Amino acid sequence: MGRGLPRIVLAGCILAAALEARTAEPPSDSAPADVWPLARGSLAGTGRSDAVLVPPLAEAWRRDFEKTAFGAVPVIAAGTIFIGDLDGTFHALALADGATRWSMRVENAGFPSAAAVSTDPATSLVIVGDDVGMVRALDLGSGRVVWTHETGGEVSGGPTILPTPQGPRVLIGSQDASLTCLDLASGTVAWTHSIDDQIRCAPTVARTPDGDRIALAGCDGRLHVLDAADGREVATVAIDGPTGTTPAAADGRVFFGTEGGSFYAIDHGKAEIAWRMGGAAGQAYRSSAAVAAGLAIVGSRSRSVEAFALGDGARTWRHPMRGRVDASPIVIHTAADGAARPAVVIADAAGTVALLDAASGETVWEFDAGGGFTAGAAAAAGRLVLAGDDGTVWCFRGAADAPRP
Repeated sequence: MGRGLPRIVLAGCILAAALEARTAEPPSDSAPADVWPLARGSLAGTGRSDAVLVPPLAEAWRRDFEKTAFGAVPVIAAGTIFIGDLDGTFHALALADGATRWSMRVENAGFPSAAAVSTDPATSLVIVGDDVGMVRALDLGSGRVVWTHETGGEVSGGPTILPTPQGPRVLIGSQDASLTCLDLASGTVAWTHSIDDQIRCAPTVARTPDGDRIALAGCDGRLHVLDAADGREVATVAIDGPTGTTPAAADGRVFFGTEGGSFYAIDHGKAEIAWRMGGAAGQAYRSSAAVAAGLAIVGSRSRSVEAFALGDGARTWRHPMRGRVDASPIVIHTAADGAARPAVVIADAAGTVALLDAASGETVWEFDAGGGFTAGAAAAAGRLVLAGDDGTVWCFRGAADAPRP
């Protein structure tokens, strides 16, 4: 399976001011088909997209960036990919061909975590944190810095943009053990909540009858449940060790794995463990779970992808991979014979990108990218995008989008 020829486009064009129409409040449990606005796609952190791609997938384009690497999930909106590299450049690339629309450079810092794109037409911003703790709000069309906020530690998990009655807010965790809620338009602090150790995950938001609840899986060995309105802690649940993975919320529970090699389902309303399963070979989980087809699907450092039943934790299937799976899976839909089926996109440290049937774990399509992946994929507008440890950004299209002869 070949890598294909690189398509390096160095155009310096500016993103048009008239951006594509975006809804003010996207669905909370899946990403709309035309955008991937957050690291895990949606407020609930399910890693699920409404996008449909028909296999076999094919390379649409690839772009190689020299002397750098990527460790973050791309985010996608307005026909543009937004991603920072580990050497301090934040890129806005055309989804169509990978051409640079704008870039923003910082000194003595890098971007290990995903950005978040506002879906509120009144505030067209992209929010990103860096590894020295600076959070920046950038104009979506030009990359101009609109505001900054300084935390006391590396921002390892992507921000979450939450619609509220007071207007959209940004939730962002830091390795200084704090979660901060900021006004999206101005960067003004609404509230801050601290725990006993680092926060490396992205904040998950679960919609409940009692209001929005934030789920944080902390390095202090606890799941924290906060009231999104004021940051007040409403519950904590002890787990077996630290974790930096982002919980996925579904059916009144959150699902995530730990460094201790356990995978949990926790009822965030009752503040109790629903079930706990040990991973394959006791290996740590550094991959965040995706939720689809009644399953929590997660990558493991045991060189595999596992699927647990949401109800009781039964391991439904396990799919072996060539390398460690720290990258988080996402779920898209494939189409065959007029029927849509959920499918899992997974990438590993050996450079394998695979599309698996969500229900069975069977391989639908596979590609060898050569370089490995620390971060997972993003899907939007009929495209699948990944950024690799070797500095390559890959874009794949479905078979239905194949060029006509």
